[in-house]
Amino acid sequence: MLSVEDANKVIAFLSAAYFATNDQQARAEFNRLANELRKASGQPVQ
Repeated sequence: MLSVEDANKVIAFLSAAYFATNDQQARAEFNRLANELRKASGQPVQ
């Protein structure tokens, strides 16, 4: 299982990328990846 701390570090990077683009497909993918990290670390999906 992925630690919450490690998952949140990667999620913070994905969040920065999400807000750096206006491309809706890219934003959807960043969100999907963040949710997969949340699942892998036992956090609730947003």
